[in-house]
Amino acid sequence: MEKRIVSINSLNCGSTGKIMMQISELAEKMGYKTYVAYGDFRNNKELAVKNAIVIGNQYGRNLSMQICRVFGRLEQCVPLATYSALKQLDKLKPDLIHLHNIHGGYIHIGMLFSYIKKHKIPVVWTLHDCWSITGHCPYFTFEKCEKWKTGCFDCVKFKQYPESYIDNSKWAWKYKKKCFSCIQDLTLVTPSQWLANLVKQSYLGDYKIKVINNGIDLNIFKPRESGFRKKYGLQDKKILLGVAFNWSYKKGA
Repeated sequence: MEKRIVSINSLNCGSTGKIMMQISELAEKMGYKTYVAYGDFRNNKELAVKNAIVIGNQYGRNLSMQICRVFGRLEQCVPLATYSALKQLDKLKPDLIHLHNIHGGYIHIGMLFSYIKKHKIPVVWTLHDCWSITGHCPYFTFEKCEKWKTGCFDCVKFKQYPESYIDNSKWAWKYKKKCFSCIQDLTLVTPSQWLANLVKQSYLGDYKIKVINNGIDLNIFKPRESGFRKKYGLQDKKILLGVAFNWSYKKGA
């Protein structure tokens, strides 16, 4: 019987969505049966995704997120949508769950991790940011914050993504630690050694951590003859290429 892999991410497009989709496609070619689960967001591409599990809908998620923002419990959004998605997992009986971004208010993380623990499903979790080890934010280097190492509190970013109306970072840090630390068979994957080093200092530090750099298509991105420098008058100039989603001061712009 072929092995079944279910991948979960907030989107089916964009950077993390493309990574999820490409890994699933490769696993399919290697003989696995793959499924992809994601939230019903407006910016998800309108494409026919094979073996897709769409978690909830935009209206239910928006209502639930507004309620959760008031109480600062964004990790507990959409319980009904999550219950429905887990019922679909009951039918699929996955041999492995591959997590990506589970923040964004499209899935109830407590229910998800309780389900994984109950059914003893091995998990690979690719971390695309620092959200999994903090009480709120996806990144903290700009503020030089280190509270996440021992327990978040007095968060200066609680009004930023994922936006909350009150600072509940102290509770959220403990809640995440309890949820994420209950999985017996968990392998964490980071795209850089920098992020791996941070995770080792967190409450996830005792789990197996693998560094797998994001890949590029070498059939496209390779040295080639080009008139680019001449066209733009850049002969003998140094060119710095910077790539990021949503450039901002915090990302070096």
